[in-house]
Amino acid sequence: MRLDTATAGCGAGNAAACVAQYGKEAASVAAVATVVNGALDRPKLDQGTRDAIERALVECAEFARSQVLLRHAADFENGRPTATECNQPAKNPRRKGLNWAMQLGIEMHEEARECAEERLGKVVPGRFSLEQRYRYDSDTKQKKPVSAEDEKALEESGNGGELAGSLKPDVVIHMGDLLAIQAIYDFKFRCENDRDPPSWTQYQSGQSYHGKSQGEMYEQAFGEIPIAMITPRWGVIR
Repeated sequence: MRLDTATAGCGAGNAAACVAQYGKEAASVAAVATVVNGALDRPKLDQGTRDAIERALVECAEFARSQVLLRHAADFENGRPTATECNQPAKNPRRKGLNWAMQLGIEMHEEARECAEERLGKVVPGRFSLEQRYRYDSDTKQKKPVSAEDEKALEESGNGGELAGSLKPDVVIHMGDLLAIQAIYDFKFRCENDRDPPSWTQYQSGQSYHGKSQGEMYEQAFGEIPIAMITPRWGVIR
């Protein structure tokens, strides 16, 4: 298993180094991330911290939806989009070809991201990442973080296809190390109907994980950690 420099010193017999690194978060050597038989053994989130994280994210999702719908109230006949309006071309779209469902989704995610950065910065400072992309090898089960700079460079150079098969959760909770992951969350926003809960996005024909859902791939790649959707009205959906 390849480890980056942040975890390379956490092998057996070097627990003291891990304590030095994670001392602010860990009460004892046993609570620190260690490498056991080649796998990263991560302390689970305590229930109080997990509840605080999820409460903050749900409030951010509610805030994001309200802000965006209020911003666009004049664009819809009754102040909120109908199913028909959701499928119509958006006014002043971010990019060509977006309908209202896509445009509103982009804006709601942006609002939620900004809110989450502020709120999580108070709950788990230094222990979260937003829209962090990971390369994932489904054969070896290995993950490798992709920096925002590298991702941008690939896309701007026309080589974005190299990111095919990668995973990009909205919110990653970790121990200060991008591979010491403790929870994964994705914001989900419906356009016209929030009476029914959303579901995980399904990979389509031609995509790397055709036949699987986003949630299934998160479970496969990130293991037995809390993985959930965050959505207005419904809150946390596991």
